[in-house]
Amino acid sequence: MFLMTTENIAIFIEKHEFDAEKIIMTDMCDYFICESVFGEFLMNCPDQDLCRKIIPHLARIKMGEAETKDFPVETKEEMEELWHAEEEVMRAEFGML
Repeated sequence: MFLMTTENIAIFIEKHEFDAEKIIMTDMCDYFICESVFGEFLMNCPDQDLCRKIIPHLARIKMGEAETKDFPVETKEEMEELWHAEEEVMRAEFGML
């Protein structure tokens, strides 16, 4: 899990182009964001505005005009800790009502 900026999505696709034939990205609620095939092509991207913003980043990386950089990627355990903490805050807020 990572911050789903257009640049980060392009970097993730490039870094994992040989790890799988297909990369499917979803948000925290498992809502479909985009699908990449062979780390090269965006095959399915319901939000066409988002797709138009990802493609320039991906193209610059593929043409060697931009380098991939590291960005924080949370583990499942780290995300579960965050969700648990947020749930505790939410329960406390509901208790105040």
